[in-house]
Amino acid sequence: MSNSEVYFEYLSFPSYLHSFVKNHLSGNKIFYIDISNNSKKFLIPLLKAFGFEIEQLKFQMSNLRDENEESIRMRIPRKDLFQIQSEICRSLPYKKLHHETWFQDRVISFINKGLVDGEVTAPSSASRFLFLVQVIYLNMQQKNSYSSILIVNRRPWLDVYKNYAENYGIKLVETYKPFRQVFNKLELNFFIRKFTTIYILLKNIKYKKLGPNKLNDSPKLFLDGRGNINFENNGYHSDFFWLLNSDFPVKNVLCQYHSISEKKSLEGYGINTTSGNVKNNSENEVKIKEIYVSNISNNPQESKQIKAILASYKSIRRFWSKFFKTYNVKVSMIWHRFDNQHIGVADAIKDVGGISVYWPLSFDGHRLTNCISDVDVTFCFSQYSADLERQTNSRSNYNIITGYPGDYAGPLLKNEAKKLREKLIANGAKKIIFSIDENSLDDSRWHTGHELQRENYSYILQKVLEISWLGVVFKPKISKTLRKRLGPVTSLLEKAEETGRCFVYESSGRHTTNAPPILAGLSADICIHGHLCAGTAALECALEGLPTLLIDREGTPYSKLYDLPEGKVIFKDWPSAINAIMEHFDSPEGIPGFGDWSSIIDDLDPFRDHMAAYRIGSYLQWLIEGFESNLDREVIMANAAERYKKQWGEDKVITS
Repeated sequence: MSNSEVYFEYLSFPSYLHSFVKNHLSGNKIFYIDISNNSKKFLIPLLKAFGFEIEQLKFQMSNLRDENEESIRMRIPRKDLFQIQSEICRSLPYKKLHHETWFQDRVISFINKGLVDGEVTAPSSASRFLFLVQVIYLNMQQKNSYSSILIVNRRPWLDVYKNYAENYGIKLVETYKPFRQVFNKLELNFFIRKFTTIYILLKNIKYKKLGPNKLNDSPKLFLDGRGNINFENNGYHSDFFWLLNSDFPVKNVLCQYHSISEKKSLEGYGINTTSGNVKNNSENEVKIKEIYVSNISNNPQESKQIKAILASYKSIRRFWSKFFKTYNVKVSMIWHRFDNQHIGVADAIKDVGGISVYWPLSFDGHRLTNCISDVDVTFCFSQYSADLERQTNSRSNYNIITGYPGDYAGPLLKNEAKKLREKLIANGAKKIIFSIDENSLDDSRWHTGHELQRENYSYILQKVLEISWLGVVFKPKISKTLRKRLGPVTSLLEKAEETGRCFVYESSGRHTTNAPPILAGLSADICIHGHLCAGTAALECALEGLPTLLIDREGTPYSKLYDLPEGKVIFKDWPSAINAIMEHFDSPEGIPGFGDWSSIIDDLDPFRDHMAAYRIGSYLQWLIEGFESNLDREVIMANAAERYKKQWGEDKVITS
């Protein structure tokens, strides 16, 4: 083993000593990903004193691509994690642990998604491990190395991960997890969820402090929103877009509030409110069949993980079934499906005879493991989106094609957008660009980082300061932290704002900026999204017929959006996009087909009639009307689907 480079997932005194004694690591070049503070102060100097070469492995997520120029970060949930999930489910430990009680309800869906849950930012996630293997493999390629050793923290399914790593010439060696990492947040949650009564008690303590609930006896739709509490149908972000644009009765909506001001806003509009607490008594108890794990002793690590996942499932299901029974909820509507919690919630609403519904927040250009879902009804943008659900292995009794849910906003925002455009023109702008960004995090190893986001501002801002007739509008995804994240680019932004030809939408909801992308887009001549991998904002503008460009800096060649023409819609970097824009502006007729999405627009939204919100609200209303008529959930879903087919077309409903 002395000829191979050694990589530590987490370097500490225990992990090094364990690996040194077991694997005789002397003579190796040592890299580490993360390290404890004490090891940094004492272990590294000690190792260097004994002649070891040791350094932290430096890398940035945005620079890591494979031989197909695909972002490693994007490829993992698109491809690698699906393979890992499949191999785990075919593995001997999984088969030995499998128990016939898993076949009830959505238990297997919950387990299987839980095996690959967690973003690359989570240290113990499958995503993080696969990403580390790829980082090391790329580092090996740069050094013309054909083998290495990766010292990893103890984890389940090690044989599956060993096979994955061996494909890249990497040998895995398991070491003990540092004590400080044993009780991380995820495992603490699992521990709490083993004791459902404690889990529910803690939930009630958390939510009861916000005050009493206000509700009526009607069957209710519970909305798990994003914190965009806006009851003006003005085109701005609102969790209630479907309510404001349909005849759904307000009296049948229940929403959880997270502050007194939210409570007042909700109740002021007539919404039933809850702090989130439940009645934890036998009256509200829903009987759940026991779920078992077989052959625990033979596979302790794998057994521990699956038992933790099942404990989480039972606690989630028990809490939410009590919640739904407490508030007479019959329809549960969610947007967040990026972990397995929504699957337990879907079984909980079924326990009370209700229906689970997913409404899509974002556009996906290819399949992703974090988008695997299992609900009763899924709203989809288009046939393409419905097909993607199947490719992703999502399960739904009914896929309902509605068009893009935010398409109602355009007509409502034209006057406001016109006023901003006139203001910029009054200050000298003749042509205006709308630049679309995403969020960023501090650690650029696990996220695109601030530098990539700064490019979304700096290139355009420099042009605005150079060219007296150019204007720009920014609508940041997360405005609260924008200027801090921009760092040195902030001064550039301030100089551009002083010209009167630069405007930033910064009013924020609980999480994201209030203004929708289309508001900024309607003020501009060209819209540019700096991230092809996250193209929802660009889609919103393109659906309104606005010339819209995409810059694929991360590397997403397998996206549906790559059906659009390169050099006219898709660009690889900001300089080439800006040069093309300047050429387009300088040409009397413009570049033919510049920013034109018409070649694929039917695949993305077959309606484009600004009525998607109405269709969603109407469908939800039909479900509630079925419960008011005391019909069975299966009958209600079948009736709503038939009614939708008659009104919007047979091909707009896809049944499982």
